[in-house]
Amino acid sequence: MPDEWIRQWGDPTLRELAVPVARVDDLLRRQVERMRRALVAADGAGLAATQVGLLRRLFVYRVERDGPVEVLVNPRVVARSEEIELFAEGCLSYLAVTVAVERPSAVRIIGEDVEGRAVTIEAEGFEASLLQHEIDHLDGILTLDRAEPAERRRAIAALLAPRAAAA
Repeated sequence: MPDEWIRQWGDPTLRELAVPVARVDDLLRRQVERMRRALVAADGAGLAATQVGLLRRLFVYRVERDGPVEVLVNPRVVARSEEIELFAEGCLSYLAVTVAVERPSAVRIIGEDVEGRAVTIEAEGFEASLLQHEIDHLDGILTLDRAEPAERRRAIAALLAPRAAAA
C-alpha cells in the first residue's frame, strides 16, 4: 500500500466512525501488514485504518522512528491523567502541517494485538499523544477539531496554501 493511498484532509472517510473488529483473521493480518509498510514508507509515527479507507477499529504505530511497528485492535482509553499537556501533532493526512493540541499527558489504553490477545498500554508524553491521536482518527475526529480557534485557523490556512498556489 503506497503512502499516496493515505487519505488527505478533506476526504470524507476521515470523518467516518470505524467499526469494531469482530475477529482477528488472515485478512486483518494482511491489512495490518500493508498498513505497516505504508507507515514506514511515509516515515510516520501512526496510521489509523480509516486513513487508508478501512473502516475497521485498528491502527499501527511506532514510538521511535526506527522502532518496531506495533498494532492495536479495538483500542479504548480507560484512564486519563488530570494533567493536560500541549502537543504539536503531525498527521500523515495533513502533509507537513502540525497542529497544537491539548491532551491528557498520560493514558491507559486497552485493546488487542494482531493475534487477538489482550493488551494494556500505560503511556505518557509523546506516546500518550500518539495513541490518543490515532484513536481520534477511529472516531472520525481530527486534530483540527481539538485545536483552539486561532490554532485551527492557522492550520487550515497552511493546509489551503498549497491548493491556492496550484490554482
